[in-house]
Amino acid sequence: MSLIVIGDIHGNLPALDDLLSKIESASPEEVVFLGDYIDRGPDSRACVDRILDFRDQAEFQVTCLMGNHEDWMLRSFHDPTKHSWLVGMEAETISSYSTRADDLIRSELERAGLKLFTEKVEIPYQLFFDAMPEGHLDFFLNLKLYHRRHDVICVHGGLDPEKGPVEKQTREALLWGVDSFPQDYTGNDLVVYGHRNDFVVDSDGTPQPRVTNSRAVCIDTISQGILTAMRFPDRLVIQG
Repeated sequence: MSLIVIGDIHGNLPALDDLLSKIESASPEEVVFLGDYIDRGPDSRACVDRILDFRDQAEFQVTCLMGNHEDWMLRSFHDPTKHSWLVGMEAETISSYSTRADDLIRSELERAGLKLFTEKVEIPYQLFFDAMPEGHLDFFLNLKLYHRRHDVICVHGGLDPEKGPVEKQTREALLWGVDSFPQDYTGNDLVVYGHRNDFVVDSDGTPQPRVTNSRAVCIDTISQGILTAMRFPDRLVIQG
């Protein structure tokens, strides 16, 4: 059975559309998204819409994983005094859902200034989440931390080589990775991951997945404007 794994998207709708059109014609038996659907690019909302449509219309299993950017965002959903998401990122994701929410939240962030770091300041993030379709919020809240398929493990950030199998890993390691991964990973399962913007450039100048010790493959190339997927078990690279 063929498995296709898709790397970080980061709001790049043209690349996502192009890649999914190629995948749909390939008739896979299973597709896994590695997370980081939002932020950086301008079309976060449209990308989530496209993924939901793809999942709902697919005649095969589609699994969507949590990325660290979705995790960041949901921290602000659960606690409006948590600001790491927007302090660390621009607000393209919010504006893709609501320019009004973007303007008001940005204004409150500017008003708070340094108090964001020294006090527990509430920012009205709920304006953003209220503007989000219910299906989108449900999508974000139900993302998985990893997916195992026979001898292939799909995960956003990586594994901690000291923690054993994926079932025993911490949430932090799965979403953010650790410094010793992938170079110290010696497990039997092949790990396919994104998050790290770690790729090799071929002779044509095109970014390609980076393979470490033949047991770990990074397919995060979206910073170069190219969305990468890999099919298993033959490791065919598909790009949009």
